[in-house]
Amino acid sequence: MAKMIIKKFIALTCAFSLLLYLTGMYHLTGEAAVLYKIDANTFKGHYDIVQVRVGSDVEEITEMAFVNMLNLKSIIVSENNPYFSSYSNCLYNKDQTVLLCYPQALTGAYIPDTVTEIAPYALHGVDDDIKSQIRSLVSEDGGLSESEISGPHFIHTSHGLLWINKNGSMELPSSGLLGDVASLIDAATSSGQGQETQLKKCYNFLINRMSYERSYDTPTGNWTADYASKALSTGKGNCYGYAAAMAYIADGLGYSARIAVGQIESSNGGTTPHAWTEIKIDNDWYIFDAEMEDATGRDLYKVSFNSYPIKPLVKSSVYTVSLD
Repeated sequence: MAKMIIKKFIALTCAFSLLLYLTGMYHLTGEAAVLYKIDANTFKGHYDIVQVRVGSDVEEITEMAFVNMLNLKSIIVSENNPYFSSYSNCLYNKDQTVLLCYPQALTGAYIPDTVTEIAPYALHGVDDDIKSQIRSLVSEDGGLSESEISGPHFIHTSHGLLWINKNGSMELPSSGLLGDVASLIDAATSSGQGQETQLKKCYNFLINRMSYERSYDTPTGNWTADYASKALSTGKGNCYGYAAAMAYIADGLGYSARIAVGQIESSNGGTTPHAWTEIKIDNDWYIFDAEMEDATGRDLYKVSFNSYPIKPLVKSSVYTVSLD
């Protein structure tokens, strides 16, 4: 069963070795190696493309791959692709629980009932009326609403994302770490989403945005804010940067959060220093290890200490964070 979006139509496609459909059905072809990744540079200079076909070998499609495709009406994915699928001209993950892209020039589509999440930039450039219809069809209300959260946290308003401080007053998060955290939350979430949904979206957004930057320095002193600010402003960091950034993001969403530091199993044998985020949910602390998930591809979102899959994991100290 699917729900119809009035006036707009959705689909996702990408078939390569290399065939792109351009305006007027002009064909751009050429001999090329098998394409495994589609990103914002894949279609550079060819923004008049109206249809993209995704082949079975494509393993990664970045969240901003189609943001400049103003004339795109259809994305079609090979049925043999193990990672992605298409329906009614829109792009989805394989089990069609996440809408990855609604083509900007598409004027109507059916949304599967299985969809529970809208990825960042999935609705970039889409007509506001269409955006509203899609969001109303997709359930994204997990957890407390922003108005139900007690204590300091960010809130979506008609004036943009604002910070509610410990005194209950609203302020514009214009600079510093508060501004860095606000920028990510504003890009990853929207009004009407529950607290749990926002946490998951921010975690995924952080992983997609960050790239690992090796550093052998072990932070000392009051380091957490500096590491978080660098990671959020540059998109680069080591495990300490990932952990600090995610902890401050969770704090910004109204959760109690801390950074744990210790040792983890090394791929070369023995152990190596490591840091991860811990977030308190329903009186229990859970591990959120964005850096290790980014490195290994394992699902390390909301994992209990005992069920953490990479062992040994030894915690030596924790650092509580607060934006207020």
